[in-house]
Amino acid sequence: MKTFKFLLLIAAVLTTGTIFFACSDDDDLKPITLKYLEDTTISLYYPNNTGYSFPVEGGDGHYSVKSSDNDVVKAEMISPIDFRLEIVGIGETTVTVTDNSQNSLTLNVVVDYESHSFAIKQHDVTVVGDGLTENEKKAIREAQLARIPVKVGGGYKFIFTDPENGKGKAIIYTDTFGGTGIETTFECKMFEYKNDPLLQARGYEIVINNEKRTFILDRYTPTVVIKRYSENVTMALMEDVTLEVQLEYPKAETVYSSQVIEVKTY
Repeated sequence: MKTFKFLLLIAAVLTTGTIFFACSDDDDLKPITLKYLEDTTISLYYPNNTGYSFPVEGGDGHYSVKSSDNDVVKAEMISPIDFRLEIVGIGETTVTVTDNSQNSLTLNVVVDYESHSFAIKQHDVTVVGDGLTENEKKAIREAQLARIPVKVGGGYKFIFTDPENGKGKAIIYTDTFGGTGIETTFECKMFEYKNDPLLQARGYEIVINNEKRTFILDRYTPTVVIKRYSENVTMALMEDVTLEVQLEYPKAETVYSSQVIEVKTY
């Protein structure tokens, strides 16, 4: 009988120990994080009618979410592990995810218009026309280089204040990208390219000095090839000026300027 009671005591101690260590494991929770993002700063576009959803993990699994400024974004849990941000206005706010164990994750949320920003790295002009002399080609190149509205080191920023129609405000940095700029308007759409009705490319129709000019975003092929092969695709804003040049040089077949870009935001 004493042996039986001793065994019960041992069993009770082992059970108590097991429960104790199990409770210790539960207290050692992983921090709350976004499941697929490491950065705690989130940039979102305005307007957006569907909102943005984010899954979370870590903590004790019982989450709540709150925005510090509902005039920028509203936050709500839409499943046990997913929260949704509803875009309300432009600005900055914080969104905090908390669990029942008082673990938390704070996110910095920035809401702004979508924008495309390009810094200009190089200028070039392509002239095609078998009937043109070398002097005529040189004159065309020089004239069209002078018409490029920004210097190397300058650039453009296209801000989609009307994204449904692809329209908005453009800033032209004539000298230095990010410096003093000239504000105007633009429209982003598909355009006929290089006088070929079958060749369509997306571009920006921008008003410069009360004149509409169209810059097509396309792969850049230099007029003088330095390397046979490059792994990086170089893009440029290209302006087809063939019809304008043909008024003075009828033998010109294709003429377009290229502003080789460095993408800042897209």
